[in-house]
Amino acid sequence: MLNSVLGVLAERRWFDTAVPYQMSVHLTQGACVWLLLSREGVVDTHVKFSNCLSLENEALRCAAAHARYPSLAPQFVGHARSGDLELLVNRAVDYRGVDRSHLLSSAARRGMARDVEAYFKAMAQDTPPIGVGALSNASLVPTLQGYFSSHPLAPLAQRWLADGLPQCLSGLPAMPQHADLVLNNLGRTKADRLVIFDWEDFGAVSLPGLDLFTLELALCAADASCLLASRSGRASALDALVQSCCAAMQLGVVDYQRLAPLYALVFRYLKRNYGPAVRVRTDQLLQELAAAY
Repeated sequence: MLNSVLGVLAERRWFDTAVPYQMSVHLTQGACVWLLLSREGVVDTHVKFSNCLSLENEALRCAAAHARYPSLAPQFVGHARSGDLELLVNRAVDYRGVDRSHLLSSAARRGMARDVEAYFKAMAQDTPPIGVGALSNASLVPTLQGYFSSHPLAPLAQRWLADGLPQCLSGLPAMPQHADLVLNNLGRTKADRLVIFDWEDFGAVSLPGLDLFTLELALCAADASCLLASRSGRASALDALVQSCCAAMQLGVVDYQRLAPLYALVFRYLKRNYGPAVRVRTDQLLQELAAAY
């Protein structure tokens, strides 16, 4: 299969296989394989491919993400089919991981945190069509009610969904979300600028604040008690980041905090096809949040 992938890349002129290069293959738990192509130790091209899964919608979302956030999203190269093989190709980015200190330290106010705020500001200023069927804010509640109707946490979900959250949605604008903005999907370039990966769910929902919620949750190590403690009124670096990001996307902090149960339900819905470990962790979060909402 690798030879077929390389053949498509060469045929489309997305990567010159005639020039010496290095290749790294990464197997995943899902139906896709990742391929990283480098030259002389410098990353060049990143390929996601599968012979049993369509990558067309993800390609549309990756293209839309780069068009909207050219400095944050990897450059989209193309999508191709060859028989039962599908490829999604982006330019690779040389990056280092991001941890909590990169966003919450005093130095972060001049670097990574500033880039995160700029992301939320851009989100509020422009809402281009993604070109892929998305779950609108108006259809969120009935969709979630249907999904959770047979879920073990159905009573909790139905209580939240009937507890004023639909009214909160009525005045919110549509802002296409990354939908999985967690630390694992953030990177730092050599210039110490932010880069965001894994745009496969971009635009799947347009609920303002969802990306901030998943980021805040990640900064709290997916600990609901930590998340709630950060909202206790005591000044903290995390609280300052949340307030500045809310201001950037013109979403009131009180409204953002009130919508936490809805964000958690949406995040669980988006993770419905992930592995059992992810679903269990998200269900645990819902139960922990139940004590406060």
